[in-house]
Amino acid sequence: MKQNEHIIIEHMPDEYFNLFWNNVSLLYKGGILTSSKSVDKFCNKLQLLGSYNRDKCFQGLSEMMFWLYSIRMNYDFEIDKQLHTKSENNNSDIDIQILKDGYRFNIEVKTPNQIEKKDESVLNITIPFRVFDKKEIQDEKLGKATDNFAQKIISNSQGKYTASKQTKIDDNKVIEYLKSGQTKFTFEEKSINVLALSVASHQMNDYWGYLCNPCTGIFTEQFTGRFFDKNNQEIKHSDFDKVDIIYLTDIVEGHTRYLKDFDSWKLENYCSILLINPFSQRTRKRI
Repeated sequence: MKQNEHIIIEHMPDEYFNLFWNNVSLLYKGGILTSSKSVDKFCNKLQLLGSYNRDKCFQGLSEMMFWLYSIRMNYDFEIDKQLHTKSENNNSDIDIQILKDGYRFNIEVKTPNQIEKKDESVLNITIPFRVFDKKEIQDEKLGKATDNFAQKIISNSQGKYTASKQTKIDDNKVIEYLKSGQTKFTFEEKSINVLALSVASHQMNDYWGYLCNPCTGIFTEQFTGRFFDKNNQEIKHSDFDKVDIIYLTDIVEGHTRYLKDFDSWKLENYCSILLINPFSQRTRKRI
């Protein structure tokens, strides 16, 4: 109750709030909240202790959705699971491992920061994906085009818009998530490595485009030779070939916006797209 800005407090008048407490009970019954340490860990994930960070809260809520799903489906699962052996000297862990039909589903959840629009008088222009090899060329070519039609929209908006702004393309963020997954996942038989991207509904098309667009898509052949790291080293498909699938879902939407008769706490209620990495070790071996 001290966190006046908390996303859960925002929904206090709604059924969302009651369902939250029902699902806290479900987490307890499912063995997640069994000690004061596990309760503190849960509260930290949902930003219920100390200072409140909205984006970290969305990350925690997104992870929680997979816990709840696993409990309701009666799957065996383990959170914060380390896949590497002690001899590998890699202490990283994944968010959840679910066991089903003899397979291990290793799931790492990432939730990109959500930009809150503060100034409604600024017209946001979004370019769906990178077209040109270099950012400078893209900014120059597209800048001229967007400035032209943006000015027309502003002029005809009857004062609603006074300026325009081009939003940032986040394809490098997806690459960062994939490379992070590469360090956490291992290649093993009878297992599938999943990178879950939890976004808002309006971001679904953008993130699909980053991965599959025909010009520079990360999961396409056109990706080769287009992206470079800070040391000017080319980023290659082999840099994330342990990631088998991206699970793109709009979990964030159900927590930023209340919808009547919609249970925001059920993973299966959300729009989800599964994108197989055609360059993963498992896909190439056709396992």
